[in-house]
Amino acid sequence: MYSPLQLEDYDISPIHGFLPTEQPLRRLPDPYYEPWEMIMDKYNHYLLGHHIRRLVRKMPILGTDKLSTRAEYQRAFTILSFMAHAFVWGRNGAASEPASEFLPPSISIPWVAVSEFLQLNPVVCCAAVCHWNWQILDENANDPMGLDNLGTLHTFSGSMDESWFYLVTVAIEAKCAPGLNAILDAIAGVEYDNIDRVTHALNRISGALCEANVILERMYEHCDPYVFYWKIREFLAGWENMAEAGLPYGVLYEGVDDTDTFSLDNWQSLIRRFRKYAGGSAAQTPLLQAFDIALGIKHYPTGKRGKQSSVVEAQNRLRKQDSVPEPPPANSYLVRMRDYMPGGHRRFLEDLAATCRIREYVLLTCSDSLLRQTHMGSDPRVLLRQAYNNCLDMMKAFRDKHIMIVSRYIIAPARSGPSIVLPSVPPISSHIIPPEEQSRARASQQSSTAHPLPGGRLGGDSLPADPTMYPQTNKSSTPLSNGGIVCSKPAAAQLQSKARLARTVTDDSVIRGTGGTDAIQFLKQVRNETAHTKI
Repeated sequence: MYSPLQLEDYDISPIHGFLPTEQPLRRLPDPYYEPWEMIMDKYNHYLLGHHIRRLVRKMPILGTDKLSTRAEYQRAFTILSFMAHAFVWGRNGAASEPASEFLPPSISIPWVAVSEFLQLNPVVCCAAVCHWNWQILDENANDPMGLDNLGTLHTFSGSMDESWFYLVTVAIEAKCAPGLNAILDAIAGVEYDNIDRVTHALNRISGALCEANVILERMYEHCDPYVFYWKIREFLAGWENMAEAGLPYGVLYEGVDDTDTFSLDNWQSLIRRFRKYAGGSAAQTPLLQAFDIALGIKHYPTGKRGKQSSVVEAQNRLRKQDSVPEPPPANSYLVRMRDYMPGGHRRFLEDLAATCRIREYVLLTCSDSLLRQTHMGSDPRVLLRQAYNNCLDMMKAFRDKHIMIVSRYIIAPARSGPSIVLPSVPPISSHIIPPEEQSRARASQQSSTAHPLPGGRLGGDSLPADPTMYPQTNKSSTPLSNGGIVCSKPAAAQLQSKARLARTVTDDSVIRGTGGTDAIQFLKQVRNETAHTKI
């Protein structure tokens, strides 16, 4: 017997979709968690001043028993994610200090506990930086969830570019909430064989997807590709397939996975306990996977071709009275990305696949002979097919735009390198800084360069600035005729000798997304599979 899905049963908002109905908490209410919140109060200052690792090591190990609501768990997950990734990737600003392979128990123990409650992996994900990291600027605005009326709670860089990058996703999620309701309405129309209801629901889905396309095009307004690639992207990376960035084994969550002492005798056993998680990725939002399932779009392993469901398959599935689950996406990456979604959202995708037969209904309602009679524009069956194909056109257009963004924000900066032109800097006047102070500063700088403080797991925190963090400030430069400077080729090559995710790629090496995949190959295949689903 048909039993309609209810969004609220899966922690999905009928108003905001996969975003919370209420705005995310800006602070945990219990004073017990002030050690976390005090770091977040000056988070960007601490990260800029290279204090994060020192502060996290001193932070007490707090329990999660004083978190009482889902919103509080979501807040805890978000701020622990920001602190954890700053600890792993922040490098303390030191060229000699690598990415940390160890996460201290002050973060790892509560982070894992909060993750188990929310039923997702303890690593930065779309939910942490987007779904639970927004605020409304003017609650009386005509469009409270409009892109221009949203702000972030936290960013790694403190930049407008990073905020905009997250908020574009938040606005898309909010504007597509009516599309989720339309999916459920279309399913009901199929169950009751109401072709007009299905058509109307599909038109609402394509309308939501059209709004998503418009919002995605606005990414370029306030997010600069250079800033994103060289200053933001690394913090979003996880610890899977990141050997080239300094994490060959992943990250060990101290206090959770290390019960032995560190010695050569048990080193191999310890290595197996390192965790490998993908980083933040657009594939982690349930929104696109929900539309894929609703429209019957099948995805296959990257590099392999498959086929979309046929009329015969549609007949076999519709004959079944009981719920017959649609096979999950054959692309293993998309399946794994569901582990980075909250448990309720993941279950929604699973139950949606078990009940949704929209594509089958359209296939069987629109016969082959009808498809050839394009002049029958007023026939309800033709309108149904058009509505369905319009949804696919909007999905393909969205994925085309996504490919363009990845090309501009990841591929192009990786190929071109960090060299940028800077204006020349005139000498500082002796009226501003006395000559003796300038001499003392130069001597101090030379001393710190000759004797850098130790890095690594237990390294110091007052370390010289890392030129690979902001490569445009590298002093190995060449003067230009107009008085500016540009990083020299040897200097750029020296930058690339450091193991980092943000690096220049001069050969045919794979350029990976923060999720650890070959970004362009994966996205192009997903786009092509969407296009091939049209009827």
